[in-house]
Amino acid sequence: MGNKLYLGTMTLGWLVASPCAAQGTDPSSDIVVTGRKIEADANRVSLSAQTITGADLTQNNIITAQDLVRVVPGLTYTLSSYGTPVFTIRGVGFYDTSLAAPPAVSMSIDEAPIPYPILAQGMMMDLERVDVLKGPQGTLFGQNSTGGAVNFVAAKPTEDLSLGGRVAVARFGSVNGEAFLSGPLTSTLKARLAVKAEQGGAWQRSDSRDDELGDRAFLAGRLLVDWSATETLSFELNLNGWRDRSDTLAGQFVGLTIAPARLPVVLRSYPLSSGGQRAAEWDQGKSYRRDSDFWHAALRSELVLPGMTFTSISSYQHFKRNDLTDADGTALTVFDIRPIGSLEVVSQELRASGATRRLSWIVGGNYQHESVSDDALISFPVSSLPFAGVYAKTRQRVEAWALFANLKFEVVSSVTLEGGLRYTNEVRRFRACAHDDGGGTGAAYVSRVATLLSGRPVSVAPGGCATLNERFEPTEISDALRDRNWSWRAAVNWEFAASKFVYASVSRGHKSGAFPTLGATATSQFTPAQPESLLAVEAGFKLSLLNGGLQINGAGFYYDYDNKQLRGKKIDPRLGPLSGLVNVPKSRIYGAELSAQASLSPGLSAGLDVSYTHSRIDGPFMNYDGIGNLGEFGGEPFPLTPQWQLAGSVSYERPISDRMIGYTTSHISYQDKTNSALGELPLLTLPDYILVDAALGVKFGSGWDASIFVRNLLDENYATLVSTISPDVAIRLNGQPRTYGAALSFRF
Repeated sequence: MGNKLYLGTMTLGWLVASPCAAQGTDPSSDIVVTGRKIEADANRVSLSAQTITGADLTQNNIITAQDLVRVVPGLTYTLSSYGTPVFTIRGVGFYDTSLAAPPAVSMSIDEAPIPYPILAQGMMMDLERVDVLKGPQGTLFGQNSTGGAVNFVAAKPTEDLSLGGRVAVARFGSVNGEAFLSGPLTSTLKARLAVKAEQGGAWQRSDSRDDELGDRAFLAGRLLVDWSATETLSFELNLNGWRDRSDTLAGQFVGLTIAPARLPVVLRSYPLSSGGQRAAEWDQGKSYRRDSDFWHAALRSELVLPGMTFTSISSYQHFKRNDLTDADGTALTVFDIRPIGSLEVVSQELRASGATRRLSWIVGGNYQHESVSDDALISFPVSSLPFAGVYAKTRQRVEAWALFANLKFEVVSSVTLEGGLRYTNEVRRFRACAHDDGGGTGAAYVSRVATLLSGRPVSVAPGGCATLNERFEPTEISDALRDRNWSWRAAVNWEFAASKFVYASVSRGHKSGAFPTLGATATSQFTPAQPESLLAVEAGFKLSLLNGGLQINGAGFYYDYDNKQLRGKKIDPRLGPLSGLVNVPKSRIYGAELSAQASLSPGLSAGLDVSYTHSRIDGPFMNYDGIGNLGEFGGEPFPLTPQWQLAGSVSYERPISDRMIGYTTSHISYQDKTNSALGELPLLTLPDYILVDAALGVKFGSGWDASIFVRNLLDENYATLVSTISPDVAIRLNGQPRTYGAALSFRF
């Protein structure tokens, strides 16, 4: 409560008196979103939409997709124990460690789908803006957008030669650089090349020795080529990719999750972490880093005919990784994870759209094929488990096609109706087995157990499949999920006065079923989570006041959730509670949001965003908490779902001379407490926290911009997850401490 009071007082003080918070957007300007496949003013669409411009991204030092949570209340980010990012909007998300886990928040670059969040790491580069759409977006973005959609809009090639760049140096030896070159190649051909590099920044410090972790080694690039073949036919080619050799992050050992008597002596007496923001621990002499590569090609073709436009978006993506992460927060090998995998995605969308004076429409279809190899080599020689490691191997192939339509009709000049419908047919095929890691200890253990339980000799070879079926035979499981579903949306938008709107909508979204990647000793652990669906009701308003100097938007929402997917526990008959996917039969979410953006005086603007989300598991739900205790969780909130999120910002600029403009920006964000797993255990609590960022700079008339900045000004010690991926220990994963630096940018 103290943090909430402090935040409210501090934000109010800034909004009234201080010209030093984050870059705001002139509320009178028309900001477009393409989330409905047709560009529209964000303050006129019948849904909650937030747009962050490229200028806002730069001045707020937002350089990764994770940073968006600081400026989009209702959006949360969690990095899973295997390094897979998880985005959640209004409590709708899917925390899982698998590479192939279908998300609940869809992502795209210029409307080309990015089907898995791990692929979006290189998207935050040379952007025109980012559109964040809240609530189910299944009618136009497809399934797996029950929480919402994030569309990254790349800065486009320019008519004239243009170049620009930015370099920033910061605490811990971090150096980030970005540059672009854009312009015409011929009278009908334009291109834009952008590159980005991140180096250094090792901010984690070992508790036991002189050692650091956290260096970035990330490279990304994008080439856009636009060709106006004729007056009615155009093509846009997007070639982008990235390479990541950064350190993986370690955690802090914060507690045991089983009785000490079951643990090796060296682990029973191992000291807990010192708890500092930089403190962490990992095994000495190992290279804990990522080895990931991604490349993507997308071609958008558009043919404009009288009264109608045909659009084709073709996309191919390839990703591979071979990472190593210390997941136990100690200098012992209690739980090391090496995710090894690859993704190949082919997608094609075809659509036609048109508009008359009162009617606009879209009809289309798409096809997507995915091939996923998702393995995990897990080592745990110093643990309670009776063998030293396991090599989980899974393969998935996904085939999906869909048909969709959307209509928008102006009933009278002030009332608009909108409706959308989508039919999806998906088949998700799955093969998996947990193999011995090659050392033979797992094979020997499973052989002994299977022989004892079956009453006949069972032998597993070193490196062989060690997952047992109901007859205690080593078996590679083969399964499939077939799903046919409808997503739909209906909305009404009423402009009751000039630039003053109210709207209401009802929609249904759908999310794919999911198979887990884990070291299963029983085939039952590979039981998939069934598809989930969400019925959403939302009503809101968008008001332009004071001659456009003040924009106030608000919304209230209610979600009825069926079969919510969770990473929970399943009981292994030999090893006890182990990770698995489960469905919560019934649950609900309700909440509200309020956003205000104001131009207070020439050069001074401010913003305040508030989000409240209340989640609840309905009825009886028996499962296991985060450390494997059986319990009844009806009435509990969802894990990783804070109730309150706030963001306040102010920016101010004024001329210093004829050729220089000084500016200050600052930003404050707050996230309420939550818990990492079912059971609301104190050990797994994530306390609330406040982050404050600020910058001071000078813009020169020649196109140069120099600034100094600080992130996490208060040096808040905050956690993003408490992980129990190891059956023996809990580890806390921290956000970064105070980071300060200087930046220089130019544009000609």
